[in-house]
Amino acid sequence: MVATFLQDDLAAELEKVFKDVRMKNPQGEPSPINIFKQELPIPAPATPPEGDYDPELIEADEGLSDLVNQEDPYPYAIVRVSDGEITKIDGDQQVRVLIIFGVIDRRLENQGHKGVLNLIQRVYERFSKNAILAAKYECVMPIDWTLQDEPSFPYFIGGMELNFITHPIRREDPYA
Repeated sequence: MVATFLQDDLAAELEKVFKDVRMKNPQGEPSPINIFKQELPIPAPATPPEGDYDPELIEADEGLSDLVNQEDPYPYAIVRVSDGEITKIDGDQQVRVLIIFGVIDRRLENQGHKGVLNLIQRVYERFSKNAILAAKYECVMPIDWTLQDEPSFPYFIGGMELNFITHPIRREDPYA
């Protein structure tokens, strides 16, 4: 199986795992977990404002950061294909996938890491109960997780590493 298919299937599975989870977005409103593949989206340019802005300045993006639509993606999960390994020509492929979580918690208790740990726990429980994903991949141990080292209040980041075995490609070489 191609790693991008695994990424798509895992992102779809996370939608199910987090379907009832609501965490605060930057505006303080309950929001579902935004699922992204590989990277966070790049902020899109906004329409230049009306007025006396020099078109060359806008084109060069000098000093006009207010012209960029700064959509804040929190809360989020990024499904990132990290790397893989195939040890023999007709063998299984092991694919390492990182899931990176970001939550925002403005409460002064500074305990937003608990939100990240809850998301990690949900994914762990899903694959501990049933290691098969989309009838095509098997999640194998170990499952590793981590929290950020540096404080970044009110943003909290953490992640986990999952390893999946994919079905092998059958060799067709008649001389093998």
